[in-house]
Amino acid sequence: MLIKWLHNSGAPKMFMWLANALAKQGHEVMVCTYQNQYAGNLSPSIKHIDFTNEQQGFYGKIKRIRQIIRDFDADVSISFLLDANVYNTFACYGLRTKSVICERNDPFKPHYYKLKFWKPWFRFADGAVFQLPKVAEYYSNIKKNTAIIPNPIIDKDNIVCNPIDLRRKRVVTHGRLDNEQKRHDVLINAFAMLHRDFPEYTLSIYGKDDDESKKNETALKTQITESELEDCAILEGETMTPKESIKDSMLWVMTSDFEGIPNSLIEAMSMGLPCISTDCSPGGARFLIQNGVNGYLVKRGDAFALYEKMRFLIQNPQEAIRIGEEAMNIKHVYNEEHIINMWIKYLKELCKWKKQ
Repeated sequence: MLIKWLHNSGAPKMFMWLANALAKQGHEVMVCTYQNQYAGNLSPSIKHIDFTNEQQGFYGKIKRIRQIIRDFDADVSISFLLDANVYNTFACYGLRTKSVICERNDPFKPHYYKLKFWKPWFRFADGAVFQLPKVAEYYSNIKKNTAIIPNPIIDKDNIVCNPIDLRRKRVVTHGRLDNEQKRHDVLINAFAMLHRDFPEYTLSIYGKDDDESKKNETALKTQITESELEDCAILEGETMTPKESIKDSMLWVMTSDFEGIPNSLIEAMSMGLPCISTDCSPGGARFLIQNGVNGYLVKRGDAFALYEKMRFLIQNPQEAIRIGEEAMNIKHVYNEEHIINMWIKYLKELCKWKKQ
């Protein structure tokens, strides 16, 4: 299995879950990284090779990965995210090892020129796994061995939200500080309107800025100051226990312009929090939320529509309780056992394994 790095954001988190789940099923698993931040939460049975400190260019990385695959005598090599997908496709070409690429982002997002360049080459991959049907349509040049497998709900701690009378009057979100994708600026604008109606409410934004210059964090702090929200809108920083951090909130909100299947939304829904999300491309939120049934969807970038939905749920607490209870039903649909069984079935058919 190949990925650029391991950390606590969505794609690497699901990559580690898949590696650990395959190892637990009795498969021999090796993980390769080439720009590592930390070793991650990998099972002790998984061999981890990191060649961050090896000075290699594009072809050098492909050669290195190809040699690792040969030495490991792998049946299949699974990669997550664009750069790793490129290396994996070329490294496996001509080998008996099957290459499987996994798109975990929105291929339709603006300025994704790098993907447009590499997309034609992915026809040489032996297979591909996508989270959403619309993403699979984008990769129509991959003619065989494709599958749609959503993210699981990882619910080891079984945390649920507090009863409504024990929650703080707080709106919360959890996501990287990335103004191009996550659009926390839209949430701050919507909350500024909400705060005029409900001055007792606060806003908590959990997540860190991966940009070394902290330009996103600085921009959001400036927006909060200019909106006169310093006392009630807080950039909480990164949390390693997101469920514990948000369980006492009234509303959970996501304002992304694009996402795969958002892990943070899955977690919030599975806890029973009433959730509002933008209808982000390429349809990850819509895949999870039935509008008005187990959550609410609003147009991307529309702060006023978001404000109206937040105000509605605050004014109608029984409706907030109802959609939160409906949201918890996704636990049964996206449980870990079901999702790993989908992966095993796909890999068995691809590799022609006689037994699991």
